[in-house]
Amino acid sequence: MSKLLTLWTYFKTPKKIKSRDKLLKKQEKSMLKHVKKIRRNSEFFKEHWKDYSDDDWRKFPILDKATMMSNLQEYLTVDLDVEYAKNMALSAEKSRDFTEKIDGYSVGFSSGTSGARGMHIVSKAEQDRWSGYMMARGLGGSIFSKHNIGLFLRANSNTYENVGSRNIKFHFFDLMKPMDELVEKLVATDLDILIAPPSVLRYLADNRVEIKLRRIVSSAEVLTQVDKNVIEQHFGQIVHQFYSSTEGEIAATCELGNLHLNEEIMVIQKEWVDEDRGIFRPIISDFVRITQPIIRYRQNDLLVLGKEPCACGDAREHISEVIGRQDDMFLLQKKSGDFEHVVPDLIRRATLQMSNKIESYFVEQVSEDEINVMLQPKIEDLDMSGFNQLWDSKNLKPPKLNFLEYEYQPSATKMRRIRRRF
Repeated sequence: MSKLLTLWTYFKTPKKIKSRDKLLKKQEKSMLKHVKKIRRNSEFFKEHWKDYSDDDWRKFPILDKATMMSNLQEYLTVDLDVEYAKNMALSAEKSRDFTEKIDGYSVGFSSGTSGARGMHIVSKAEQDRWSGYMMARGLGGSIFSKHNIGLFLRANSNTYENVGSRNIKFHFFDLMKPMDELVEKLVATDLDILIAPPSVLRYLADNRVEIKLRRIVSSAEVLTQVDKNVIEQHFGQIVHQFYSSTEGEIAATCELGNLHLNEEIMVIQKEWVDEDRGIFRPIISDFVRITQPIIRYRQNDLLVLGKEPCACGDAREHISEVIGRQDDMFLLQKKSGDFEHVVPDLIRRATLQMSNKIESYFVEQVSEDEINVMLQPKIEDLDMSGFNQLWDSKNLKPPKLNFLEYEYQPSATKMRRIRRRF
């Protein structure tokens, strides 16, 4: 059944959606059916939604990672020993053997970049559907053609072994191993598709690693425009993206390289941070995920809605940028003594204004009045007008900027170019 379900999902997943009205009607119908099922099978959601009818799903109380993880035993729709599952997942991370399951369910952890680790539990059927869906959205060719796919991952998954066939071969590159060892293996492996974090793709570009690929897909980390430009110039092709998290597969690129929200499998409501500039936090309701439901779940990332419809003609909304995590918003003191949250995008723009020679950067707030900046290459004459304008526009006390030596090596830790540490 495994391969059949994967194939069925692959062919059922539309390459392009033409009618937004039909999409919205499908979402409504799917959500109502899904809510009824989850309410029946999860003790947590029975209580969580007790004051709401199924029709009111758009107004259900919002969830977050902390709530989900603290109630996970009752949250699930299946009878599973959560403590045993956690121990199994921790053991797998230490041994690097991710084949073990619990009662047929696969278990894994998120990277924990937001400070709290999430755990995801999926059934065999959910894995099979995910495989078919992601191949439909990211393969860039027929499922019956031959594909050699390289995956740079922090943790392998038996999902990929299940999808593998005579035509589709997966090659796992463990990011816990040294980069020079991984590059040597990469060059020796005949790949046509490479799926890797942008930090790895940037490392390959910076070190002029020559490999011929039909398709490159950035995943697991935020792909900034600076990195995208360098990677595309080196490889001579569009860098496609999977934008995903522990909570689901949120967006994938069209043939033009623009990220479209995966609205045929989830509803994404917008919690506006700056509506004029199109910046929002997504509230996700996934209507295909059953074991560990994601309904009215507040994501921690900040997205920028595309201002114009994508030229590809897809009716799915597209986002022009993923600008960082909500908890990476800088927290700076105003002249009045109050504190102001500053979105990562504004810090990024001010950083890049310092010089048009900047090829790479990291900016980290380490205290309420101190920010560390690393730039590559080393630049003597920097234009600070972008930062000065930012401080003035928000009436902030100018923090101290410490310029440090640039250093970064891709690893099992997610790359975040703008982050707050305190």
